[in-house]
Amino acid sequence: MKTISAKASVLVLAALSAAGSAACSDSAAAKPDAGEPTVTDGGKPVDAEATFTSGEEIAIPVPEKGRVFVKLSPLSIVAAPTDPKASNEWDIAFEGYDITTNGGVSGQGKAAGFGPLDGIAYVADSAPTVPFLTADKAAGAFLDWYAYEGAPSHALFSRYHVVGVKDGERLWKVQLLSYYGERDGAPISALYNLRYAELTASGAGPTQEVKALDGTAGGAGGGVDQVNELLDLDKGARTKLTPEGALASSLWHLSFRRQNVGVNGGLGGTRGIAACDLDETLRKDETVDVVRTRTAESERARFDAVTRASFEGKAFRADRVVSAFGELWLDRAGAVPAPAYATWLVVDASGQKYLVGFSKFVSATTTSPGTVVMHRKPVPG
Repeated sequence: MKTISAKASVLVLAALSAAGSAACSDSAAAKPDAGEPTVTDGGKPVDAEATFTSGEEIAIPVPEKGRVFVKLSPLSIVAAPTDPKASNEWDIAFEGYDITTNGGVSGQGKAAGFGPLDGIAYVADSAPTVPFLTADKAAGAFLDWYAYEGAPSHALFSRYHVVGVKDGERLWKVQLLSYYGERDGAPISALYNLRYAELTASGAGPTQEVKALDGTAGGAGGGVDQVNELLDLDKGARTKLTPEGALASSLWHLSFRRQNVGVNGGLGGTRGIAACDLDETLRKDETVDVVRTRTAESERARFDAVTRASFEGKAFRADRVVSAFGELWLDRAGAVPAPAYATWLVVDASGQKYLVGFSKFVSATTTSPGTVVMHRKPVPG
């Protein structure tokens, strides 16, 4: 395997961007990595370096503040573009523990991704079949509302998490029930069913059930001019708008577009809506086998048990930029994060497909992975 090393501090300084700063708490220094892979699979140590032996490897120093830009071909750290959104000279950027890609809301390129796939998927010689590729988007508490089952079904299963949606002093609890429906006698994806109720200091209002919210938006090949359905939790009103129209509208709280569910706040819209996944900490143990057994009936008790007090002290956030990597590329079981043992299908800014994996972090802190050891190889398909 060919190895590409970062060149001392000159390359690091050239790769930094003054835009933005790492989130989370104050940095706490961690002991340098001893060189052994730090990833785990179900709590068991995994020799990731034994999996990621083909393709090329690069060491990417990620500072406590600023972004590092990486190009996948030729694999290299590149100088920070003057305007990253207008440049095709980068494919992936690292800022703290966030990864962005050159596509969607982050850039004009074709970059997108899908994952996590099993770590061992990296040894394949062609691109795996996946249900969709995700360019960078505005997302937040609903980002990981589903668990993905691979071939042959490529199905999405709701985790049935209860999400709080806040509009000023008003608060609703929301639970997504299903992603699949039927139209003209044929099964179709992105027809959402959900339930919600307003939470007040005196209790919960009546539970509302909404069926067949239309998030199809023309299917996987649909363009940005395709409308999708949006929901106002106060009035129960359903509105169809394009993404551009939704950004300028205050008539909705939640947006449903293909596999993406967003809120009307932050990068998602102007209404100032924020949300909180009350069950976020459960995700690390939610395998597809666990999630797929859940039903709207079995998870009704979880929904009913949530009160306004359940959200006291919880952090609500508006939608922000997230990529296909999200939080899922991280294993947060330890004092500082480690890379999850996983493979990602990534398309670069030019449209070339790659398999990407991460074997270790060196000298990670609470706010930065330190040096990320990343592996990538081009694949047809």
